[in-house]
Amino acid sequence: MTMSKSSLLIAAAVAMACGSFSVTAFSADEASSQGVLEEITVTARKREENLQDLGTSISALGAADLERRADVDLQSFANAAPNVIINDLQQGPGSPAAISIRGIGTTDVEKNFDPTAGVVVDGIFIGVNSGAMIKALDLQGIEILRGPQGTLFGRNSIAGVINVTRKKASTEGVAGAVRASGGNYGELALDGYINLPLSDKFAFKLGAAKRDNDGWFYNQTRKADTGKLEFTSFSPSFTFKPTDNFEFTYRYDKTEQDQDANTVLNVAQSNQIFCLAYRECAKGIQTPQSGDRYTVLQNGLGGYQTYFDSELHTATARFDVNEGNALEYVYGKFSTDEKVFQDWDGTARTLYHTDRPAVWNQASHELRWVHTGERLDVTAGLYIWESDYRIDLRSYIGFGDVLFGLPAGTVLTIDQTVVQNTESKAAFFEADYKLTDALTLTVGGRYTEDDKDSGLIDASMPGLAKLGSLANPFQKSWSEFTPKLNLRYRLNDDAMVYGLYSKGFRAGGFSGRPGTYEAASIAYNPETVDNYELGWKSEWMDGRVRFNGSVFMMKYDDKQEEQSVPTAGGTGQQTLVLNAAQAEINGIEIDLAARVTENFTLTGNIGIMDSKFKKLIDTDPATPVSKRDLSYLKLRRAPEYTATISPNYTWNLANGAVWVQADLRLVDDQELTFLNSPQSQVKGHEVIDASIGYRMDNTTFTLWGMNLTNDDSWTQAYDVGTSVTFPGLWTYAAARPPRTYGLRITHNFGK
Repeated sequence: MTMSKSSLLIAAAVAMACGSFSVTAFSADEASSQGVLEEITVTARKREENLQDLGTSISALGAADLERRADVDLQSFANAAPNVIINDLQQGPGSPAAISIRGIGTTDVEKNFDPTAGVVVDGIFIGVNSGAMIKALDLQGIEILRGPQGTLFGRNSIAGVINVTRKKASTEGVAGAVRASGGNYGELALDGYINLPLSDKFAFKLGAAKRDNDGWFYNQTRKADTGKLEFTSFSPSFTFKPTDNFEFTYRYDKTEQDQDANTVLNVAQSNQIFCLAYRECAKGIQTPQSGDRYTVLQNGLGGYQTYFDSELHTATARFDVNEGNALEYVYGKFSTDEKVFQDWDGTARTLYHTDRPAVWNQASHELRWVHTGERLDVTAGLYIWESDYRIDLRSYIGFGDVLFGLPAGTVLTIDQTVVQNTESKAAFFEADYKLTDALTLTVGGRYTEDDKDSGLIDASMPGLAKLGSLANPFQKSWSEFTPKLNLRYRLNDDAMVYGLYSKGFRAGGFSGRPGTYEAASIAYNPETVDNYELGWKSEWMDGRVRFNGSVFMMKYDDKQEEQSVPTAGGTGQQTLVLNAAQAEINGIEIDLAARVTENFTLTGNIGIMDSKFKKLIDTDPATPVSKRDLSYLKLRRAPEYTATISPNYTWNLANGAVWVQADLRLVDDQELTFLNSPQSQVKGHEVIDASIGYRMDNTTFTLWGMNLTNDDSWTQAYDVGTSVTFPGLWTYAAARPPRTYGLRITHNFGK
């Protein structure tokens, strides 16, 4: 089912009139009994604050909201905020995520591409797309910050930040929960935790989870279902508080994910090589070669061909020096190990397959001073980051008879090893000063120094021996200053307005998939975003209605554009990255919540956005850039409209409580590829998630359904070897998971 822009506008107008917001209003018992909205506490500025006091665009979900939702991972949280798109790329192990906030995002799976939106877990920035699709387990809260967060979160948060907090061990009493669920497509899941206070100073917590899914694809070539996934996690943690003014917490997360290889579809058109030369053609502009978006043709899918293991160590220490002053230290170490054999051509032939084992390691240290005073609040600190990445890529090229004159049926094997290292250091501060009881000024800044190197081995690359090797890597350094200025004025106890300027940057780097010496050796520079924003926070009708919103304008400079372009050797294509663009993104965002009656709450959000290139240089090295103006293209994953409407009704029944909740998500047309190929466009669509729950004492039964509209729109697409002057080799795409549903039983015990 497709959706016109006029119907979307009507839906948005209805939502604005009725009221919507991304936090369920009656999740606190006290708020429910009083018939008002829950007070929402967030940690977006690395200290606890009331959402309504924050002069920035943020949406939040609390623990009670998360309990009612049917979320499996980060992807389904996109409906919690306006102008947010989150997709599982379905391109490899670790469920790599494509996150776009306010039209700014990146979609490549290679770990040399820094993210534009930061996923922060318990204060630790996850520096790659793989592993960022956090599973919805043991969560305390989710906060989605929109716009550059360059002061407190630093590099690679120019689009915003998704801040995830999880429950920590507590000395308050024995407590825990166990949750079991099952659904269609062989969905089986079991997870839980137990909290044990071993003394009044030490508490231990243990969590674990297991999830199996048979996948929702059928492989027509192999005559078997495919897409199977097995996920397990193990998470011990503890809290140690030897004195009233010192607390230390530690958590270890070990995850293992085994799954079938990537499930992509061939949508090559009549002017692309795979269709022209091999008759491997899509059945239509938007219809894949298999004829169905959940039927694949790949011959490289057999059993478990990929695995993704990750480990996360998180340690935090807080020392209250005296009243109003504290020192905080946060250490994080995140590592991944993956092996995967992938079939990218989406056909029954061996045209382009890869074997791509890779490892990633990152470690970070953050030391903060936090001051809270009568008129002055300060957060200041130092930050150190180190990461290293290695991929040993083997490509299997079966189209060499067309491009390289090889005998028909020849499969060419090409090996390429890339090793990249990053060191980053930063100093930052953010201070609030109350000029008057109503007027507060915020000033902040962050200075960052980045050092990167990239070494590689590729015998097929012309001229590589001149410089590039693992022992003699290419090197580049950058430095950036990202300021913040905020002025907010409290009109009364229930309303506040603010003006905000903030800047963020995405780090520069080297291409991780080069096919020529020039592409390997020439670094691309950081990209920056300047954000200008006016907003308001307000509550009405004695706390029964919450109405928040913002108007923003963002200037995007030195935008990094990555494109797959053809080459004369190697694999026949390479990923080229240039600072090729300038863009402007303007928009409006509205969050509302209305407690219509004691039992009925209506929530949701609306985002309206106008994004366009102001300048875009052709990245095709074979074409003089002065002759190609590509500014007519649209930014990727930047729909003009998004809207979510979420009604929730609860009532008492048979010594328990029942709730019914639905989330209707509307998304306008969007582009997925650099050159806006018609076969990769996503049409406007609607997605409905819903749940019905019954809670009696400490046990909850929940019937849940995701994507009840059975929308099959693309979540990822890529034009391979395509340029303005060359239609390319082929285009592959992947579809949204189909309708899923099931039953979940949760039992809580203790305090």
